[in-house]
Amino acid sequence: MTVFPVHSAGSAPQQSQQPLDELRQRVGFIPNLAATMAEAPTTMDGFNQLQRALAHSTITAAEREVVGVTVSVANRCPYSVAAHSAFAARAGVSPEVIAALRAGKDDLPEEKAAALSAFTKALLRSGGLVDRAEIDALLGHGYSPAQVLEVITQAVYTTMANWVANATGAPLDDALAAHAWTA
Repeated sequence: MTVFPVHSAGSAPQQSQQPLDELRQRVGFIPNLAATMAEAPTTMDGFNQLQRALAHSTITAAEREVVGVTVSVANRCPYSVAAHSAFAARAGVSPEVIAALRAGKDDLPEEKAAALSAFTKALLRSGGLVDRAEIDALLGHGYSPAQVLEVITQAVYTTMANWVANATGAPLDDALAAHAWTA
């Protein structure tokens, strides 16, 4: 047996069962990543709460997924690149933007997506020590100061998922297989 089991709703620790069920209702299935996180109820609950909060942010689902793919590529996380690519497609991100993000390109075919990705890369590269010009560049594309903070929250959430997926080797779900990616 692996060190990190992929739980079912029934095999997960009791405190993880409700967050897993909430996630299943939102996403339509229980992703293997969450089923792996369920081993630690604190981790599962934190992941679920951040996801729920981000669903109410003022940046769109598509914008959150641009950040998600950017972070996942930077963290070399095959599981999360596949997941965020699938969710980006579902949220209406163009195939051209998704392909460019997956390739780690800086030059994206859509200006706002390019601005989000550039800010996210600067955030990751600097450990959050972005300079005022990088913030101003995002603000200059119509984002508010609150939305800059929401982008940071999305990057944190995605990094958490990346690190868990990379550390545990959570297997890619069949539902995400069409978006498989290798670093």
